[in-house]
Amino acid sequence: MKTSNSKTMALALAAVLLAPLPIQAAVQQHTFSITGTNGVTGTGSFTWDDTVIPNGTFIEGVADLLTVDINLTGGPVVGGSTHFSLADCTFAYLETTPDFSLDINFWCDNGTNDLVGIAPYTNSLNDGQSLLTFTPGTTSPVEAKSIPTISEWSMIMLTTLIGIGAFFGLRHQTQGRRRTDQFA
Repeated sequence: MKTSNSKTMALALAAVLLAPLPIQAAVQQHTFSITGTNGVTGTGSFTWDDTVIPNGTFIEGVADLLTVDINLTGGPVVGGSTHFSLADCTFAYLETTPDFSLDINFWCDNGTNDLVGIAPYTNSLNDGQSLLTFTPGTTSPVEAKSIPTISEWSMIMLTTLIGIGAFFGLRHQTQGRRRTDQFA
């Protein structure tokens, strides 16, 4: 019966110690700069979850991206400036995480301007009116945010209830053992 008692105590201790640990997401953001022929300049960034896409791999497609922000101004940009978001992009090829030292390319169309990847770090803007060069920048973690579970006070109350339950469970086992010892 000692193993059952120690198992119960171990479970109660684990519940008390592990209940208040926060859960964190591991979102990374990479920023880059853009220069182009005919006077086009810009900046961009994208985010991904590095628990889904580990370091040393590539991102192919937009399904694994959380955000895309590309801003261009000057030259043949229709309207003088434009913005591409994740919703505007149909494909991306980004190699390799986390520094993207091999390639950054996007295929995006926001209804006014379009980007098409044509070579490593090179995109065509508006059917070749400008060739854009994407220069990798820096990768940094996005501020970690706790994933909502239950509030801190709820965790404290749950931990207290588990502790009380473990106490009465152990007490009940001990009393049951005394009763069987009396009749033996």
